[in-house]
Amino acid sequence: MTDTHMLMSLVNEKGVTKVALAAHLGLSRQGLDNKLNNKYEFKQSEIEKITKFLGLTKEQERCIFFAA
Repeated sequence: MTDTHMLMSLVNEKGVTKVALAAHLGLSRQGLDNKLNNKYEFKQSEIEKITKFLGLTKEQERCIFFAA
């Protein structure tokens, strides 16, 4: 389950919009919202793109995407 609050805090901190993040991932805004609302899981390739795009540490990545 994705920690949406932590992810969106970091997205906002970096000054990235949801539209820009969705475009970077090749998703529609609704597709991104579905994943942020945990209706669907992020694919490993999407997690890697988000990590690089936002400059996340491995610890941040683990806390956001792999915490139960």
